[in-house]
Amino acid sequence: MKNISYSIGLLLICILLTISDNYSQQNQLKVETIDKIKLEKLIKERNGKVLLLNLWATWCVPCREEFPDLVKLSANFKNKNLEVVGISIDYPEEVNSKIIPFLKKLNVNFKNYVNGFEKDEQLIDMIDAKWNGALPATVIYDEKGKKVAFFEGKKSYDEFVKQINLLQNK
Repeated sequence: MKNISYSIGLLLICILLTISDNYSQQNQLKVETIDKIKLEKLIKERNGKVLLLNLWATWCVPCREEFPDLVKLSANFKNKNLEVVGISIDYPEEVNSKIIPFLKKLNVNFKNYVNGFEKDEQLIDMIDAKWNGALPATVIYDEKGKKVAFFEGKKSYDEFVKQINLLQNK
C-alpha cells in the first residue's frame, strides 16, 4: 500500500511540475529587437518552412483587429511547414509596457520582434521598396526565402490561408 501511495505521490508531483513548466513558458514572452542582419537570417534560413511575416503596432487599430487571425493561423498551421513571425513597429522601450501585455492578452503563439532598424526607411526598403510603410503589412516568403506575396492593410484568416495553400500545393 505504501508503494502505491508513493507512486501516486510521484505521479502528482510530475504532473504539477509539467503544468507549472508549461505555464511559466507561456508567460515568459520574449520580444527581441530585430535589425537588418537578423531579418536577413530569418528570411533566408527557412528550414523548409514558408514564412508569414507580419508588421504591426499596438497603436494600429487594423493591426489589433487582424492579430487574432494570425494567432489562429499559427495554431492551425503549426505542423504544416508555416512559420508566423511578427515585427512590432512600436519603440523598443515599449516592449514591456505595451508589446508584451498586448501579446499576452491575445495568447500569441508565435515569435515577435520589435523594430531595431536605425531608420524606418531601412526596414521599409528591405521589406518592399514600393511599400509606403502603412500598417499592417504582411509578406510571405517561400521555403527558400523568396518573397511571393505582399499584403498591405488588414487581411482575413481566409485570405492568408488561400495564399498559403497556393504555395504549399505547388
